[in-house]
Amino acid sequence: MDSEEKKGLEQSYKTRNESLRDFYDTAKHVVDDAEQESLTPILNSLKQSKTQRYREIDQIGEGGEKKITLAHDETLDRKVAVARAIHAKNAQEQEQFLREARLTAKLSHPTIMPVYNMGLDENGEPFFSMEVVPGDSLKTIVRRLRDGDPKYKRDYPRETLLDIFCKVCDAIAYAHSRNVLHLDIKPDNIRVGEFGEVLVCDWGLAKVVNGSPATSVKNPGEFDSDVLNDMTLTGTMKGTPGYMAPEQTQAYGEKTTKTDIYALGALLYTFLTFELHVQGSNASEIVRNTRSGKVIPPRRRKPEWRIPESLSAVTMKALALDPAQRYESVLMLRREITLFLSGRPTEAERANLVKKVSLLLQRHSSIALLLIAYLVLTSALGINYLLKLRNERDVAQQARSEAQENFNLFLREQRVAKARGENLSEAVLYTVKSSDFINAPSMINVLNAGLQEEIDDEMRRDLLTQKGTLHFILQEFDSALDCFEQIGKSERIDAMAVISRKYSRLKNEDNQRLSDHQLADLFKEETDINPLILNYLYYHHMRRRPASGSPQEYLPLASSFLDRLNRINNPGIRPFILEPYEGGFQLDLTYRNYHTLLAEVSGAFRLNVLEPLQLKSLNLSYTRISDLDNLDGLKLDKLTLVKTPVQNKRLLPEKAEALGLKMIALDAEEYDNLIIERLKRSMVVIDKKR
Repeated sequence: MDSEEKKGLEQSYKTRNESLRDFYDTAKHVVDDAEQESLTPILNSLKQSKTQRYREIDQIGEGGEKKITLAHDETLDRKVAVARAIHAKNAQEQEQFLREARLTAKLSHPTIMPVYNMGLDENGEPFFSMEVVPGDSLKTIVRRLRDGDPKYKRDYPRETLLDIFCKVCDAIAYAHSRNVLHLDIKPDNIRVGEFGEVLVCDWGLAKVVNGSPATSVKNPGEFDSDVLNDMTLTGTMKGTPGYMAPEQTQAYGEKTTKTDIYALGALLYTFLTFELHVQGSNASEIVRNTRSGKVIPPRRRKPEWRIPESLSAVTMKALALDPAQRYESVLMLRREITLFLSGRPTEAERANLVKKVSLLLQRHSSIALLLIAYLVLTSALGINYLLKLRNERDVAQQARSEAQENFNLFLREQRVAKARGENLSEAVLYTVKSSDFINAPSMINVLNAGLQEEIDDEMRRDLLTQKGTLHFILQEFDSALDCFEQIGKSERIDAMAVISRKYSRLKNEDNQRLSDHQLADLFKEETDINPLILNYLYYHHMRRRPASGSPQEYLPLASSFLDRLNRINNPGIRPFILEPYEGGFQLDLTYRNYHTLLAEVSGAFRLNVLEPLQLKSLNLSYTRISDLDNLDGLKLDKLTLVKTPVQNKRLLPEKAEALGLKMIALDAEEYDNLIIERLKRSMVVIDKKR
């Protein structure tokens, strides 16, 4: 290559090199402002002057203290929920509103509503922003379930509600670990998202307890009770009636973690029954019932729902009137629900061995089925073998028996004729002497046969006396009177003869039964008839009485017979009054000098005179009833025992459960604390002081 060509190549390379240097030199490349802004949109949005950060879209909801609106966060370009105070007109009220925001923001947990920001809007009003959770509040879910909404029943079975409850427990347990009490746990303040999210909201009543002492430099993770607690409402009752613990209803009551545990128990009760655990027509009555512990166990509140006994026991322990009787921590309460969901017995129910084995078999159903099948097969083979041996033995025994029977047949036939006359005499003699009139019609037949025989006058009088008595207790007064007239004058029958003559005129036929009211009048008669005979008269009357008879018609008979049974000298001075009660009636026997409610016949049959009254409430205060067996045969919701001399007090809890009691009123000082605590596990206990 000659020199000229070489110079040309060098010049060409130099020219291209300078062009490339100019192309990659950014300092020489000029970008206009519009192009520069398009490269930094987020920074530009923050630099721009805006009149407001949040653009309101719609109102989400409004409560007693604040309203929540759906807004668009212009800075972060997302939808948020913005809370603003409704009544915060002065600095103190605004400070309290902001305390909630700061306290909630410091609680970092997946089940606690996160707070994004707080500040003052263009009007100087405080606000804070939170996450928007699509879904429903638990209040809406419970209401829809109570109304029987098919979609909600499908989406929220009991197991799902218990899972939600466990997540709420997680949030409250975390807050307690940070020395924070919620103090307003209720369905309104819990949101459930479309994908299973559970968020505990509204920490406006929250309180910091046992916080670290204030120092000059504070740890951002610590909760400063001096700043975050509400100092303006000390000494006032704060919370929601129905979900407040008894101590929370007292203005200066001590609030502890047990206070939140009570509210969690109320929430669990709502999940199980879809109703509040305390009833009342207004907030004041609900608060009074909360303070007195008037809580009906869920199983008794909704018996038709078959609420598991274990869940009912857990709920009642969390709702104990005395905080010391509740669970020690939220985690212990949550563990009980986890035990139930895993098919294990809870500690609160105190399961017996049978229940524990039953749950064990349910958890291992496949193995249990194989074991049961094996046992059934083994038992079947064993039983078949035993039956075969038994049949062979029976065949041999039958052969021996036939031979012996043929030998004895002749001897029996010879004795029959002689024994026939002797047996009749023995049967008649037994019937005359017997005071057991349960089988009165059969006894009359035996006596009729005896009267056909040749007997002396004294025996005939005895037979007629017994026969007339039997006709009397069967209300066959014409037949009774016929027997008594054949006998003539006798102290044993004179009183019955007078009654028979009077009451035979009230009936068209001898076997017709007296009405309840007529028999009540009979028991009021001044007579010396043996009380045992009157008991049988009442027994046979009740045996023939239609089951459909009304309590009101029976009431006079119950009153007069109890007076006669308890030997009241002036019966009928204060008549019974039967008043309506839920599902039946109530009766007040206060101050009646009764020692028994039972009509005993033959020593084997006992009839409760009050049973046909269909009682649901009974007051035995200041009576002489001492034996709890006097309540046998009754099914009550409420029982009152004030100054009632109960002898076997330790049996009261078992007897109360057998009666089906939901409420019992008594003077607690008359009973051991252990008895009272056992009663409280399954019913409401009302302490009536002297």
